[in-house]
Amino acid sequence: MTSARKPPTVLKAAFLSNPPKVAKGKRQEFRDAATKGLAARVNDKGQVSFIYVGRFPGGKGVDRRTIGIFDEKAAALELDLQSKGKDLPRPPAAMSLARARAIAGEWSTLIAMGIDPAKHEGEIAAERDRRRQNTFAAVVEDYLEDIPTRKRNRHAEQDKREIRRELLERKDKDGKVWKNPWASKPIAEVTDADVAELIVAIRDGKHRERAAPGQAYNTWGHIKALFSWAMWPERRQGYGLTVNPVAHLQPKHFKLSKTASTRTLTDDEIRAYWAAAEDTPYPLGQFYKLLLLTGQRKNEVAGARRSEISDNRQLWTVPSERFKSGQEHIVPLSNDAMSLIRDLPKFEGENSGECLFSTTNGKKAINGFSRAKSALDEAMLKKLQETNPDATLPDWVFHDIRRTVRTRLSGLRINSEIAEMVIGHGKTGLRRVYDQHEYEPEMREALERWAAALRQMIAPEPSPNVVTLDRKSA
Repeated sequence: MTSARKPPTVLKAAFLSNPPKVAKGKRQEFRDAATKGLAARVNDKGQVSFIYVGRFPGGKGVDRRTIGIFDEKAAALELDLQSKGKDLPRPPAAMSLARARAIAGEWSTLIAMGIDPAKHEGEIAAERDRRRQNTFAAVVEDYLEDIPTRKRNRHAEQDKREIRRELLERKDKDGKVWKNPWASKPIAEVTDADVAELIVAIRDGKHRERAAPGQAYNTWGHIKALFSWAMWPERRQGYGLTVNPVAHLQPKHFKLSKTASTRTLTDDEIRAYWAAAEDTPYPLGQFYKLLLLTGQRKNEVAGARRSEISDNRQLWTVPSERFKSGQEHIVPLSNDAMSLIRDLPKFEGENSGECLFSTTNGKKAINGFSRAKSALDEAMLKKLQETNPDATLPDWVFHDIRRTVRTRLSGLRINSEIAEMVIGHGKTGLRRVYDQHEYEPEMREALERWAAALRQMIAPEPSPNVVTLDRKSA
């Protein structure tokens, strides 16, 4: 039972924090002179509720509806939520006096428009539920399903693995699992600060073995592409997105830049690389060797198939769908490269495939090289330190093998245009196709000379002018 109504007064938080006592079984209302329709109701237990007093559309006479429960600690919480771009309390949650006034003002406007606030609150609740279901992780999964439909999706599988690893969860070499702390947040609540913290952590090597500015740059590209995709008109409403939180960010904000690498492997590093490959079992060991013998891109070598190899012509034809430019590319195979391919396992039977490098009976090509690369680095460093205990191994990536081959071809006095054709650079269109076949002999000679130089570097043959003395005759 509510006691007699008192004249309106401007409500204050201090008053609501220490309300007057009310007789048992009674309630008392204190109307707010500052906000139309708002009143504070105090019960016999000292609890303060915010109510709206007014005529609601479709109702008869004056009615009272609960807005929320007064909480003296709510003001600070609401400021924090607002600063982070998160949802503020809605009826019938605990809230501050300022929040109750804001909602009462909304309700007055709705009533004047003939809209029942209950319907409005129901729509807001449904929207919030939908947004809670559309977590960042859930949207990532939608995005991953869409990636294979892109026109240029040569790296689709690699991109999917990288996105899962860097944006959702990742295992380190010791089996420890890192999970993105905001992957479970509604995507509409992900902020630029969240993204910046993640990118900087990757850049500086937090939660990983080493600093990775290159990976940070790539991850930033994935995040930017994902939000651009999610903001398409047919998607953003479903995801509850009104703004793109990363639209204003640039790599410079994270002190990142895409710089052209000049890293090539030294003679000692090449020898260590080859020796490490020798000690690495199939399929990785042979994959490492063919990468160095041909100078082709990592994914093109890893995904090579038997149908692409002409044994008689010693020619590898990379189909357009697997080559970066979207055009067919030929790679004359040196005797060493062809010998390596002939010695690879041949998968047979119904449940087999034709991938040269595979752990699934040839059905799927090898992929996901981060752990393998770490093991290769360790093996290379060990080889280097066998001859020089103080040796170090500066950071390098698989693409540096390709750059190394191109540099070594120049050192062998190979014509620049031919060297570019060998690694798949240069002209495009029909002219490229014609030139490849026209200059196939020159491309073959270039790779044979490189294979010979590589053999001499790895296992030098004695000069024909050097006489080896028999110890007995010496």
